[in-house]
Parts: sequence; structure tokens; C-alpha cells
Amino acid sequence: NNNFLHFLATETLGPTSFSYIIALSYIDTSMSISIAQKSSKEKIPSVNPLFFSTNKNEDSAFASLPVELLYPCLVEFATWGDLAKLSCVQKSWSTLLMDASIGSEWALAEALLEGSNGLQKNSALAMTFLHQLAGVIISPNEAGSFNDIANYQIIAKKPFAPAMKRLGECYFEQNKKNEGLAWLKAAYELGGNLQAAYDLGAVYEHGKFDVEMDVYLATEWFKKSAEGGHVDGMAEYAMCCELGCGREISDEESLEWYMKAARKGHVTANFSVGEAFEEARGVPQSDSEACIWYHKAAIEGDEGSIAALRRLSDIARIVVPGITNLLGN
Repeated sequence: NNNFLHFLATETLGPTSFSYIIALSYIDTSMSISIAQKSSKEKIPSVNPLFFSTNKNEDSAFASLPVELLYPCLVEFATWGDLAKLSCVQKSWSTLLMDASIGSEWALAEALLEGSNGLQKNSALAMTFLHQLAGVIISPNEAGSFNDIANYQIIAKKPFAPAMKRLGECYFEQNKKNEGLAWLKAAYELGGNLQAAYDLGAVYEHGKFDVEMDVYLATEWFKKSAEGGHVDGMAEYAMCCELGCGREISDEESLEWYMKAARKGHVTANFSVGEAFEEARGVPQSDSEACIWYHKAAIEGDEGSIAALRRLSDIARIVVPGITNLLGN
């Protein structure tokens, strides 16, 4: 029948090893879903069709769907064609989302923000879902400002920090810098999101999004991210210690944080440690030790470290086996 389009999807459900087959039948603007459960041990049950409806007063049939099926209903089938997209992006989704997993709603919000998975970009709807996910309401302070957050209202058992951080980014894109700062701060303070702390440092350091530059606040946020284990935050805070940005100069602390970042794989931090040994900043002078640290960055392609090894080539050829292949003749 030309009035029907049939789609088939299979979703394997974890330890139960059951495969659910979803048959989607589209009739004009209505869509029915028939679900059959396959198992080598159980007889396939008879399940009545479930209907998506645009009538918000009708009871939703989604409550009978297991959570594992909600994700493909939300996002994955959106790539199955224009008819699927038009039939399913409707009021019924808001009901479905109330029973969906956090991962499903997060994926949908991201798809709407980016215009991916066959969905048209819709930032306003995406932000609605992000606010639901965040589980927090931020209100302006008594002066009506978001600058110094005074009012957090937690409305979920466990606030979802990634959604708070994403909301901050969305508000920055909308030129609402105070709301952007507020949500990034909430992501760190309520959800421990270290990337949010690092991003705040970068915002204050460079004056992004028309935020006033403040090296002291930048250093404060880089330190928070560093102390939490954020690798880039460690390197940035080490530089603050080295240059005296937003705090006093300390070669010892700078070297300590550069070493922590280097040991976690930060390439240029290895170069900075080598430089400290070569120039006797915070440690006794040692060209040999410098070459060892320069080599760690050089094998990752760091040009400054390669140049340093060439400058110290006589020592490098002794302390670093196989250095000739890296430096050439």
C-alpha cells in the first residue's frame, strides 16, 4: 500500500540478550509502533500497537516502552528519512522525554543544537531540554544581576553538570555573558565540572564574549581546574606561577605544576620542565636532565624541544639513545 512506509530497527538489550524489533508504520501524520520480542526460550508475545499522537491530552503509550528502546525512538531513527522526522518531531516527544534516560535527552539536545541526526537546528528547544537536564534553576541576586550568583535552586537529585556547561556556552553565543558565566560557575560548583572551571579561566584571561579581562580571576579558575586534575589547567596555572600572572612569581610552584601536567601527557609542559632544568629555575642546572624532558616533547613533534635538543646535541646524543634519528645528521 502506497500509504504505508515500513522501517525496521533492532536494538540489543544488554545482559538480557533480547532483540526488540520496532516496526514503524506511517499513515499520513500518524505513526504506530509494533513491538515484538524475540527469544530462543520464550514465545513471541502479542503486543498491541503504540501510537504517537499530537494530542497532548491523550495518555502516552511510551510508559510501556523499556528505557533501552527510548533512545532509538528519540534520536537514532531520526536519520531514517524526512517522513520519519516530520512524523516524530511533535508534542509526544516531551512526554517521552520524561521517562527517557539522561543519555537520550542529552543526545537529543546535542542533535538539536548542531542540526545533526537528521534534525533541523533548533537552539531554543535544545536549551529547554538542557534546562530540564541541568536540574538547577539559577536566579539573579537581589540586585537583579547574575554577576555574583546568589540563588541556586536544585530541582533534581543529582544535577547534570555537562548540561549546565552547555547552557553556559549557549548563553555566551546569545551575547548573554552574565548568564553564561553563571552557568559555567554552576557546572563547577554544583557538578565539579573541571572543563567549566578551565573555560572560565580562559574567558577571564582573554576577555572572551565581551567579558572584562581579569588575570586574577583567570588564575583563580585555572588553579581550581588544576587542583581537580585538569591537565590543561595544570599547564596554565604553571604558567601563571612562572610569569606572575594574577599571583606572585614562584619557580618552584611553576615547575611542580609543569611536571604534573607533563606526567599526564601535556606535550609543551615537558618542554617547560626541560627549560627549567636548562636555565636553573627552581632546580639545580642540568643540561642532561633538560635533554631528557625535551626529548619527551620532541618525539610528539614539539618544534621548540627539537630546536633545544639540536642546541644541546653533544649532550643529547649521550643521554638520549637513538636521538640521531630524531635530529638527523
